[in-house]
Amino acid sequence: MAYPKTVREISENEDYSFGLTFPLTYNNQLGGFFPTSKTLRQQVSSNIKNLLLTSKGERVGLPEFGTDVTSILFEPITPDIGDRLEASITEGISKWLPYVTIQNIFVVTPEDQPNSVTISIEFSVDVEDPDVVETITFNFNSAGE
Repeated sequence: MAYPKTVREISENEDYSFGLTFPLTYNNQLGGFFPTSKTLRQQVSSNIKNLLLTSKGERVGLPEFGTDVTSILFEPITPDIGDRLEASITEGISKWLPYVTIQNIFVVTPEDQPNSVTISIEFSVDVEDPDVVETITFNFNSAGE
């Protein structure tokens, strides 16, 4: 049996998947040990999540992989936090996920929740349909939610 060579071939064959999704959890009812992504968009969302939640220097063998998002969030929240987060996200995605085009990044720090930050990223996947925009949202707060 020949393995698929293109994104389209993987998408069209339900026996194949693009990769693992995060967080890694055990679920033997999914037909494998870890949950996998069956669509390219699902895998890209998982790749973005993995990249943003990995701190630079954390990954052995690839010390530049990741972003400064978590270190920025552990500093006091200042008026320029949105610009700093946006710059770190943009840099990381352009370097490590060049097939992703960022359309918009929204950073919200609600006044009624001073220790909370919400980041929403609108993006498109260049190798599939660059006109379709997806959104991924991260909520960071002091409650650990």
